[in-house]
Amino acid sequence: MLFEDFYHSLGRRIESRLASKYWLWKLVAFSVLVSLFLAFPPYTLLLGHLSEHGMKLDAWVFVQNQSQDLFHPQGMDFDVRRENMIFRWVLPLLSFLTGHNIIIIILLQSVLGVFFIYNVGQWVYAVSNDKITTSLFVISIANIFVCTWTFADIYGYGDGFAYFFLLVALLNRNPVIIFIALQIAFFTDERAVIAGGYLLLFHMLIKVYELKDFRLVTFFKNMFSGNNAWVWLAWIFYFTVRFYVREKYFPNHSYSTLGTPVLFADAHRYGLGSSLWTAFEGTWLLMGGAILALWLTKRYNLLLVVSVGFVVLIASGIYVHDIDRALSYGFPFLLMAIYILFQTVSLRSIRLILFFTAAVCVIHPMVYYMGYNRILWMEPFPVRVFMLLDYWMGWNFFS
Repeated sequence: MLFEDFYHSLGRRIESRLASKYWLWKLVAFSVLVSLFLAFPPYTLLLGHLSEHGMKLDAWVFVQNQSQDLFHPQGMDFDVRRENMIFRWVLPLLSFLTGHNIIIIILLQSVLGVFFIYNVGQWVYAVSNDKITTSLFVISIANIFVCTWTFADIYGYGDGFAYFFLLVALLNRNPVIIFIALQIAFFTDERAVIAGGYLLLFHMLIKVYELKDFRLVTFFKNMFSGNNAWVWLAWIFYFTVRFYVREKYFPNHSYSTLGTPVLFADAHRYGLGSSLWTAFEGTWLLMGGAILALWLTKRYNLLLVVSVGFVVLIASGIYVHDIDRALSYGFPFLLMAIYILFQTVSLRSIRLILFFTAAVCVIHPMVYYMGYNRILWMEPFPVRVFMLLDYWMGWNFFS
């Protein structure tokens, strides 16, 4: 009875607090503040990078080199990371435009992270017409890797740009915007190229529910129609440019890790199980509910198609060191899950599922896998403050 009273009281409080005109922005601001408080980004690491003699952070040096000469960057053979970065042009372009001011680039990525959360909330509300559902979903996604990493990525990866522009392409109907957004995402990171397939799945799923036609032939027909046609065109353009540039400027280029499932090696094998959970945390409940709904409503063809897409996500993730980043490109599956639930389950049930989803996402600490069996924890804001004080005072509690 105590839990039931709390649950209903929370619902009434959410509705009362979000009664104003700009309720969604209030919700986004609250979600971002909660996310930053519980998993504050390691901004102090920038101090060493920005100092004259400090250690340079990860990929930023190569980003700067490539911004100075896109097709002849220095240090390309330094290690495998540089080898993998030569076709990632968005950060070098931003580096060129900002005079290699990484603070501006990081702030821009954070701003896009805020708009990512807003656009997700806007779409969920359009589907649900329910502020409680929208609030619980927004709080959930704001506290998992796909959003938290947007603020915490100070290392020069730029995934926040790719996540945002993939979402823009996913939710937009304008062909020009879809095409441009996909090119920005693709040239940020190759994982976004694979994620283009999840956009196909999203549109196919929406269409079969609209048509009430769940035959496999309908799935294949919709794979090439509507917005999906622009995904295919974006793929063709991207690979045409990529192959031309490779033949002309990088004729000897190859990926030394291609064909090697990194996560199966002894130095990495502890990351797969950890990342499968931590990349999605409580939203596994949401996806599990959607899977159960498909099974109970006998939508076996849809379950098969979505499952194949998720297997592709997992399979592509095991080939990289930082699997959390790779798995988080699968955020469209979360939108598919909530859409499936609204087609099959009562609003009351969806609210209950999302309540537990949000609770797990908020309570669970932000941890992620960075390769070499290293699982890192993103500290809450009070701990970060104490760590900074420890650094200034020379206590060395965290050394």
